[in-house]
Order: sequence, then C-alpha cells, then structure tokens
Amino acid sequence: HGFTYSGHPVTAAVAAEAIRIYREIDLVSQARRLGDYLHGALAEVLGDHPIVGEVRGQGFIAGIQIVEDRAARRAFEPDRRIGADVERRCREHGVMIRNMGDVLAICPPYIITEREIDALVDGIRSALDGAAAANSRVGQVA
Repeated sequence: HGFTYSGHPVTAAVAAEAIRIYREIDLVSQARRLGDYLHGALAEVLGDHPIVGEVRGQGFIAGIQIVEDRAARRAFEPDRRIGADVERRCREHGVMIRNMGDVLAICPPYIITEREIDALVDGIRSALDGAAAANSRVGQVA
C-alpha cells in the first residue's frame, strides 16, 4: 500500500538535503559530544539538589527524578503535583521540559549549543529551587 505523499519528489528532495546538511555539520558527532556535555552539566548542577533523587539518561534524553526525601528517594504524594509545579516554573525561566509526574524529561534539539545547555540547566535549577522554597516540607532530608 502507499500514502498520498509517499515518494513525492519534493519531500524526497527535502529529505536528501536534510541528510546532506546533517553530514556537513557532522550532526551525529556533535550530538554525541553535546549529549555528554548535557549529562555532565545536569549531574554537576542538579546532582546535589535537595529534591532531585536521580539524574539519568543517555545522549540527548535525560530524566530528573523529583523526590520529597532524597536519602530514601521517597516520591511526593501525587496530589501535590510537584512535577507540574516545576514544569510551570521552568517555563517561567524560558525552559521547556516534559512533566511525567515526578520525573522531568529533557530532550533538547540536536543543534543546541553548550551555552544554551548551560542556560537550560540553570533554568531547571531555578525552577527546582522555587518549588523547594514554595513548600516547607519540600527538600527536607530525613
């Protein structure tokens, strides 16, 4: 079977040009290097945050686990909607993340720069700081 635009010469030409550009700028190597930079920056800036249980991921995908009790990695009660609060605070700092309950998903574009990664991580840190400060129980280590 086929689709209306399958193999259309215009879309095929656009795809071929995109692949040429990816090779020209060596996007795969750049993504590998910047993915490592992203994970290093996340670990350095957020690794000791009182409401971050774990930073995990690979390449350009990362997850930040938000916890009420860092030592026990105890999650927040779902009705507290801490992930939604942090997501809203991230947007206030110009950072778009995906809220998946108590895990924040980060998936930046492959063309991001180191400076933009630093701004992204700083914005997330500010959002987490704000969420921790907004609730006296948040961030208290047992």
